[in-house]
Amino acid sequence: MNADERRQRLIKILKSSNEPLKGGKLAEMLNVSRQVIVQDIAIIRAKGFEIIATSQGYIVYDKIYIEKTIKCKNHKSPQEIYDELKTIVDMGGTIKDVIANHPTYGEIKTDLNIESNRDINEFMDKVAKNEFKQLSTLTEHEHIHTITAKNEDIINDILDELDKKKILSE
Repeated sequence: MNADERRQRLIKILKSSNEPLKGGKLAEMLNVSRQVIVQDIAIIRAKGFEIIATSQGYIVYDKIYIEKTIKCKNHKSPQEIYDELKTIVDMGGTIKDVIANHPTYGEIKTDLNIESNRDINEFMDKVAKNEFKQLSTLTEHEHIHTITAKNEDIINDILDELDKKKILSE
């Protein structure tokens, strides 16, 4: 199989997967090194495919979803983080990323891709284990998420619920 055929197969594998796939697993499936996978992903991205790297592996971002950027108040506790994520997921949304606007460094963004209770629990486990500072601590009042959902009604329901819970920032 040549490089173009391998990349086509890589796209097919990622599109058909119901979960993120780690570079090592993809390398094993395609009988190449993990470094070749990293290079192939970069080439595929350059051709316009949205492949996202998460801590769980690579996924293809599906454009059929509606995307909305929301501003949320900063959290005072891990429970508030959990409530925010759970509200979005329970209403049918995915939290694609978190963004903090730093006064000196500008926009700082990290992919989250939280779409299930399992993802929330894994994220919260990392919060507890690492005793980390939230990205949003770099700003005084708010942080931004890109959320996705299957349709505009779901997005609106999510916004209504977040507003009721006073999670949204003005």
